[in-house]
Amino acid sequence: MTLPPRLTVILTPERHSVLFALKGIIAMGLALYLSMLMQLERPYWALISAVFLQVRPETGLVIEKGLCQIGGTLVGGAMGLLILATLLPYPFMALLALTLWIGLNAAASAWVRQANFIYGFAMAGITATLIVVISIANPTTTSSVGIFHVANARVSEIIVGAVCATLVSNLLWPARVSHLLQKHARGALNQTLAYLELELNPAGTHAQRHIQVDTLLQSIFPLSDDSSAVLYEGAQGPGRARAATVICHKTLSLIARIRVIGRLMRNHGELLTPALEDMLESLRQSFKRMRETQSAEDAMEEVQSLRQQLRTASGEQDDDASPLQRRFFQVALNLTADIILALEANRALHFSREMQLRPQGLKPYRDLQIAAAVGIRSALVFMIAAGLWIGTASPMAIMLMIMPVIFTILFARLPEPDVVLRRATITSVLAAPVALFFTLPLLALSNGDFPLLILILGAPLFVALLAISNPTTLAYGLGFCTPYIILVQPGNAMDFDVARVASNGLAITGGIFIAFMMFRLITPPNGPGLRRRLIRDTADDLAMIGHHRHRINEEGFNARMADRLRWLTICDKALPEERRHFTDLGLTGLNLGQVSLWVQGRINTHTSPALQDSAAQWQQSLADAYQACARGHSDDRFRADSERLKTAMAEAGNMEQRNQELITGAVERIALTFERMASRLAGTAQLDGTGENGSKTG
Repeated sequence: MTLPPRLTVILTPERHSVLFALKGIIAMGLALYLSMLMQLERPYWALISAVFLQVRPETGLVIEKGLCQIGGTLVGGAMGLLILATLLPYPFMALLALTLWIGLNAAASAWVRQANFIYGFAMAGITATLIVVISIANPTTTSSVGIFHVANARVSEIIVGAVCATLVSNLLWPARVSHLLQKHARGALNQTLAYLELELNPAGTHAQRHIQVDTLLQSIFPLSDDSSAVLYEGAQGPGRARAATVICHKTLSLIARIRVIGRLMRNHGELLTPALEDMLESLRQSFKRMRETQSAEDAMEEVQSLRQQLRTASGEQDDDASPLQRRFFQVALNLTADIILALEANRALHFSREMQLRPQGLKPYRDLQIAAAVGIRSALVFMIAAGLWIGTASPMAIMLMIMPVIFTILFARLPEPDVVLRRATITSVLAAPVALFFTLPLLALSNGDFPLLILILGAPLFVALLAISNPTTLAYGLGFCTPYIILVQPGNAMDFDVARVASNGLAITGGIFIAFMMFRLITPPNGPGLRRRLIRDTADDLAMIGHHRHRINEEGFNARMADRLRWLTICDKALPEERRHFTDLGLTGLNLGQVSLWVQGRINTHTSPALQDSAAQWQQSLADAYQACARGHSDDRFRADSERLKTAMAEAGNMEQRNQELITGAVERIALTFERMASRLAGTAQLDGTGENGSKTG
């Protein structure tokens, strides 16, 4: 009998899951012991703090999250004190200020990519909530001394949990971010080689290529996001972080370059010369051999052999070879150079070699409407909970203002946050029965013995931590773990009030369900407006390449494009199959940026003012033509400015003939790309309701 995959995680756990759960229990036990020893008011917040830090158990990630948690806690504590100091006589105004603070933190979290930094914003919001709401709910503590005591207790509890989790992560069965990066890099490189081969496969379909590039793009973001945490793992950390970032950049460059060659093969077969056909076959066979090999060293030897073969073939071209053919040989050579650099970076990850390149990290796409959607959603969840609290005057309503708010911030960047919250809601329902019929009766008989407390409390938590250790069951484990701790509330002065546990359990489950409904009702924008902004921002970056005062290199352009591509794939998923062209548009923009940088680099080495003016005008025309093709239009000015650029190169008198031919080939290829994309997108603008210049049609 085969167990379902989700039950397998619990009933037949792997070794790493068992170690993860043991570390979690030890961290929580240590946090609880110290909190009780220090006579902290609510030790269970130290346990919750330790749980969240253990979600990603790698040492560097735990340290980074611990620092973000402590920083967010201190900022949130200061804001809570400020709200109470100014608005304590006006509880409604204090709650309104708290709502605004939560919304601002949630919105700010949408402007960062790393989960640890998002968690820091969540802690800033929830710490202020704990301080303000508990102070308002207990009028006897509203003196300045009492308020400071509440703030100090909440901050201390959370910091104790963070410190304990960090110590346990470092000292017991430590898992390293460097090993995680190696795994991410291996997956990204394998996905890249599979995509390179698929692009040159005549039998490959558009749908297959779209799925593969989407999978590839998703694989580079964990590599980029987790690289910041490897800095905390010794002297080799910065070098490993740079190596991981190099792999991300070269993966993006490889995607852009191979698409150029693949589109020529599929859409312009009449332009393929025998030399180009031989080159395509060499690339296809080499990519297949690299993908099939299990050795990075063999892959390196294969790509170096391919590069030498391409150099020989490029040098043996006929004198009358077309500029387009010469350009495509150059693209193929650049592609092999990118593969070599990616493999070198992968080697640096494994053998701690110093990476000399210092590329920019991938930048998050920052959109005000996306941030507003995330902020409004979290603020509304808090407002609903606050309204229920005010309307019912029930202490259990306070629970509605805590966990749901954390979840709305932490889960906002997930691909399907509503699915995650639905799973968390299911297991949160189980927390109350387990607390009522298992934990509390046994704890009542333990007579305050701490080892028994940990054994009884830890049994259900161990199962939940096993679930958290696996991404497919993480939501179930987290949905049980945190409500269970809040319901039991272990500490020095425990009560065993059945009514309190039942009512709080109902409140927590109801709050998580409210958060789930908010995710269904308020979703980040993915319609025509967001698509227009993504394309416009890409066009602005393309135009910036032509301005000398805004110098941008390939890594900088890739860094700005990466998250835009992710959002364009999200936009595509919201459209019918026949209208999913926006990922292609984003990848086209990525390639146009790389080609533009190459062209401008060749031209700016020459000092002719007329040539530089023509190049700047051509760059602006390219950006305008890109926006035009996104609306399904062809911009004839690009052709005209391209001809002027060719004339200016010829009249400059100091450009090598080979460079002129390569630039001419690149310009011709770009013109073909614009015409093809405009033809494909001719009907999309009308379906989106956009007309000329992206304005709404009547």
